[in-house]
Amino acid sequence: MDKKSVSEIKTKCFNRQNCRIDRMRACYVNEEKEKLSTFHDMFLQLADEEQTKYCEIFKRSMSGKFGRNLYNVEFPYAEEVEGGHQAFLYQLQQSDLRDDALVEQFFDRVIGSYTFPGKYLILLSHGVYDIPMKMKDGAELDSEYVYSFILCSICPVELLHDGLCYDKAEQTFRNRTDDWGVKNPETAFLFPAYNFRNTDIHSALYFTRHPEERHEEIAIDVLGTELSRTEKDQQNVFREIIETTLSGDCTFETIRNINEDLKEMIEENKKDKETDDQVALDKNEMKKLLARNGANDEQLHQFERIYDEAVGDDTTPLLAENVQSQKNLVVKSLTMKLDVKSENAGLVETRVIDGREYLLIPIADDIEVNGIKIRQNLQSESSAENTEA
Repeated sequence: MDKKSVSEIKTKCFNRQNCRIDRMRACYVNEEKEKLSTFHDMFLQLADEEQTKYCEIFKRSMSGKFGRNLYNVEFPYAEEVEGGHQAFLYQLQQSDLRDDALVEQFFDRVIGSYTFPGKYLILLSHGVYDIPMKMKDGAELDSEYVYSFILCSICPVELLHDGLCYDKAEQTFRNRTDDWGVKNPETAFLFPAYNFRNTDIHSALYFTRHPEERHEEIAIDVLGTELSRTEKDQQNVFREIIETTLSGDCTFETIRNINEDLKEMIEENKKDKETDDQVALDKNEMKKLLARNGANDEQLHQFERIYDEAVGDDTTPLLAENVQSQKNLVVKSLTMKLDVKSENAGLVETRVIDGREYLLIPIADDIEVNGIKIRQNLQSESSAENTEA
């Protein structure tokens, strides 16, 4: 899935005014992995306030950035045959969550796998979306295609803060000590995926709230597949490829130019109205990027081996939006850190003075040190030197 397809599902399926969720099953689990309760609801029969709260959970289950919070996962063929994880999810989805045995089996799989220190709610929802046909003029027509899906959201349940709360019925404040609240989802997945505005049973969309704790046990034990690299891992792989390939030619100017090149690629991609995909940096694109920014023939020859070793078994392309900052150029050492807006990166240059290389930054009228403007002092010193001369 891409940003456009995610946005369509969130907007069209989880809109409080016309939500496409029709059935929900839930399981409340404690710290000892015991089921405290299970329940099911017809979504449209809930009160308006409850529907609104659930819609917010649904939307947050598909929020964030690809490579940081959202991951496309593809099922291995072995998982699509009888007994496979995808085959089980497909059976669950086709049942419209009406099969109690299948639902309980699903809850057991999640509980047996999920690693979480507190109480949590497994919210399993089913929805149906009649995919409208989009015309060139923006109009939407009825379509014969229907997207039927399940969304699993795993939400922490935490004790609300102790304190005095207003009791409307009693018109006074009462102490609250035992109210438990459902928080935003930590982990979620959508199955099947919604690709090219249609159902893709060979893929799913995975969500994690915290990139550093992705709960990959759910991807492995419930989906039967592994997640691709995190945003940080992509940055590390990209850095390794660039540093090793360019070696002694990995200069400040070269890296600045690569950063500018990536920024232009991203901007050009945004102008393309036909796609909402992110800029993929596979082996071919990485090689072109290095060639455009000064890599010689010998370095490009070595690049093939360097790229394969750095990427390893995970052949998912790196994403330009994840490997380089589009806002800032950061220059850092053990003793200092320089943060420059990308559009001003050209102001920074290197120069060799008395046999030593320096980074030079022009002094501007608005320069400050610890919030104190110093430009006037420099002007005064310059005027004094001219007077003495």
